[in-house]
Amino acid sequence: MKARVGLWIDHRKATIVAVTDKGEEIKLLISKTEKQLRRSGDSPLKAPMNPPGSADDSRQRALTGHLNIYYDAVIASIRDAEFILIFGPGEPKTN
Repeated sequence: MKARVGLWIDHRKATIVAVTDKGEEIKLLISKTEKQLRRSGDSPLKAPMNPPGSADDSRQRALTGHLNIYYDAVIASIRDAEFILIFGPGEPKTN
């Protein structure tokens, strides 16, 4: 039997619980991101657009790079699962 996986995930950590014929396995993956970045300025609506090469742009690229590594590790951990149940702290996005 392939693994049945439960995944609780946000941008800081992922808890993966896999159930197989051999038993249960729990894995914790921690991202190396600090926290979500905010634009400099009074509010997101009043903040000026940041030109390429600005400090905000550089921090955003670093955050994106760390998140890509983290999400790749999560995907590698659940890739062979037969079923995946995904949980998290927020509401699902709908269109």
